[in-house]
Amino acid sequence: MKISAAESNRAWADGKATSEKILPEVRPRVGANPQAGSKKDLSPLERGMLVAEAALKNVPDVREDLVDEIKRRIEGGSYNVSAEDIAEMMLRRLSADRIR
Repeated sequence: MKISAAESNRAWADGKATSEKILPEVRPRVGANPQAGSKKDLSPLERGMLVAEAALKNVPDVREDLVDEIKRRIEGGSYNVSAEDIAEMMLRRLSADRIR
């Protein structure tokens, strides 16, 4: 699928308008350019990081609904996980930790 320049510009403008609503006020970071500090002085990566940080503030540390559902299934005897699934997840976690 090819995206035209007009579609690309429209998407960029829509994203910019959305990020302006989401981005918190920017405080200069340690070692940052003292002249910088406005949202317009940020690189696209920095803007993206601020949007992600703002979105993460709304995510709870514990997903109570998921925890309650699993507890209910354990108590009811319908929560079954195979040893193979557990071993696979342990190996995935080990691999992920090595990457970091």
